[in-house]
Amino acid sequence: MQAIENKVLFSEISAEESATVSGGVDVDFNLPGYLFIIGAATVFGQPGVSPAELQFAFETAVQVETI
Repeated sequence: MQAIENKVLFSEISAEESATVSGGVDVDFNLPGYLFIIGAATVFGQPGVSPAELQFAFETAVQVETI
């Protein structure tokens, strides 16, 4: 009978190793700013938010910094 060998699929890495693997960029998402833009669009605009308004809010909230 052949023995079954278990292999580890995932291993823990540090934040520094993670930045190296992902290409060295730091991504931040400004949730309060995103919600403010969507709320303002809803209050001052139509009852629904258009896809263009959602895209603008998302692009404004995402901040990418190169390390």
